[in-house]
Amino acid sequence: MSITKIGTQENVFGDNIAFVEKWDFSLANTSEENRILAITQVASICYQSPKALGSEALYNRLMAESMGLPSSSFEFVPVLLDYHDPKHKELLQKEYSNVKKFGEVVEDGNYLLTNYRAIVYDFENEKDGYSFDIRQIYNTLEEAEIIRKHFHVFLYKVDLPTRSQMVRHRVNWQELSRRYVSGKRVPFDFYISEKMVPITTNNFDTQKIIDLCVEHYMNAIESGVKPQEARRIIPQAAYTQIWGGFMPTQLANYFKLRLDEHAQWEIRKTAEAMRDLISQ
Repeated sequence: MSITKIGTQENVFGDNIAFVEKWDFSLANTSEENRILAITQVASICYQSPKALGSEALYNRLMAESMGLPSSSFEFVPVLLDYHDPKHKELLQKEYSNVKKFGEVVEDGNYLLTNYRAIVYDFENEKDGYSFDIRQIYNTLEEAEIIRKHFHVFLYKVDLPTRSQMVRHRVNWQELSRRYVSGKRVPFDFYISEKMVPITTNNFDTQKIIDLCVEHYMNAIESGVKPQEARRIIPQAAYTQIWGGFMPTQLANYFKLRLDEHAQWEIRKTAEAMRDLISQ
């Protein structure tokens, strides 16, 4: 497999549920087949459909997901552009381009690390502005080694408030869709912090209130309410799964803010797990 899981930190919140995984997507742009594997790997988590992995039909649907432009899952295909390559210069010399807007210069200014979604955006916006189909730019194995040093992908299972803090960082995100994935098909998990365990209201403790909300949700689903409507009754304590793809500066900023002792404990634990996985 060109897309591989290379490490896991389990039990991140001490409840045997939360985790952080490190994935290697550095080979994603070495061929069209690898692009499809990377994009559908992300989507298979979001739609909770293992059969989606490697699906060309899903890939094509995601390619035209938003007004003819690709899904954000295409951002998980890192592309390395060489400032000395004649073809790459066509993208890099543009006064304005998405590859530069969403990219970062690496390796002492010799390369721009960007993503495939940005390339598709530029192609769709200015097809006649290039001498070749820029979507056909692939990276070599040697270039993939450079990508591996600078582009880091993680899969998290965290509660919704922690996720809300995470997505304030401007990185590549793709999340489990509870609009389409019902709690009946994939049951909810919940994070109850130690301070919330003993809290009671009218003889209802935290767990009982969560149980009532889930019961109400399931009744709604059974009554024909769509998951996108029923999910509004689910407490913020619910877990989600979310991918994050980090460029070097983005990762440094995440660590600067989230490893700080003033950061909330839960998100600090995600940052510690990420740091440990990178150093393995």
